[in-house]
Amino acid sequence: MNTRLTKFLAVAALLTGSQYALAAGDDFEGTARDAWITGKVETAYTLNRHLNPFTIDTDVTDGVVVLNGKVDTEIERDLAVEIARGIDGVVNVTDNLEIEPGSKAASSAAINDGKRDFGTWFDDATTTASVKSRLVANENVKGLEIDVDTNNDKVTLSGRVGTEEERQLAEQLAQNVTDVHEVVNHLVVDPE
Repeated sequence: MNTRLTKFLAVAALLTGSQYALAAGDDFEGTARDAWITGKVETAYTLNRHLNPFTIDTDVTDGVVVLNGKVDTEIERDLAVEIARGIDGVVNVTDNLEIEPGSKAASSAAINDGKRDFGTWFDDATTTASVKSRLVANENVKGLEIDVDTNNDKVTLSGRVGTEEERQLAEQLAQNVTDVHEVVNHLVVDPE
């Protein structure tokens, strides 16, 4: 099976699985336990902003994690190793990661072409949810009527608002969310 697809499915299963399944790692044995550890390590890489989970392959056998792939710097290599060591059930970590400056640049080029890796997509989805929550929570903005899209930390607001003040407030609320680098305000003032 394609490594990227395998990683995506493991992450998706962990993100959507019940808390019981995540907490029940001690009940797993053999290959099931190794798969559980693999999922936890890869989820940790996916949620870490400094690592590209699609350039690191994770294999686990009897609790020993073997890391293969490429990272940009020694710091990223050390980070990947330390994250794996910190996962419950990991007995040892074998580091076969190669340092290849620019390995992230290749994925950045794909992002700039309109394609985002899972980590970037996840970050953007989190930002969208944060902006939307702030808009809905503010009683001076009709947050449910505002569409929020995020792409590489650039938030685009669209829809209709009642006043210019509401339009500006919505933009400021979005701008104040952590990790938002730019807000494009396409909101249209329509007093109804």
